Amino acid sequence: MKKYLITGLVILLPLTLTVLIVSFIFNLLTEPFVGIVKEILEHYGLFENGFLFLKAEQVQKYFSQLIIILILFFTLVGLGWLARWFFVNYAIQFGENVLNKIPFISNVYRTCNEIIKTLFASRGDSFKQVVLVPFPSTGATAIGLVTNTAVPGVGPNQGEMLISVFVPTTPNPTSGFLLFYKQKDVVYLDMKVEEAFKYIISCGIMSPTFNVVKTSDCSKHVS
Repeated sequence: MKKYLITGLVILLPLTLTVLIVSFIFNLLTEPFVGIVKEILEHYGLFENGFLFLKAEQVQKYFSQLIIILILFFTLVGLGWLARWFFVNYAIQFGENVLNKIPFISNVYRTCNEIIKTLFASRGDSFKQVVLVPFPSTGATAIGLVTNTAVPGVGPNQGEMLISVFVPTTPNPTSGFLLFYKQKDVVYLDMKVEEAFKYIISCGIMSPTFNVVKTSDCSKHVS
């Protein structure tokens, strides 16, 4: 019985959390404008008699939210299209420069901008290869993501080219450590970046199948 209960929770909880998160975002985006759209619908007498088993007020609210989401979607698409034009892109950059000069607001805007760009950036461009590196001590290893394969060494590593590796924290991979290793200290894995993130977020529970990449094959994985 306990095994069946856990299996049911594993199936149901992700779906429930997904619905709750989507509903929260949906309401957050539409709630400020629902009243305006509902007034327009009431003015033209739309859905006065309701629809099926729903009352008129419920139908008007849901329909208003749907209209708002569509308007927001096409507005974002339009902004993305306009941003590709030179003069619009110049205007956006000018606005960003103004915001960056306002105390406090500049810090908030810069931080938000960096977070959004990081979240929506292609991971294929950001992380080149999944590796194992000595961390936090020489007797242990951790999963890392190669970000650069040609970093000039300094101090005791002067004259050498090092590899920069981002070692994410578990279960929150948005934070971590940026470390620099010699080529001989890095073990390359044939694991995809997406699989590595799943492995890290699940604290090792969702363990993908992977093998060590031979030294002769490393260059083609990192290039």
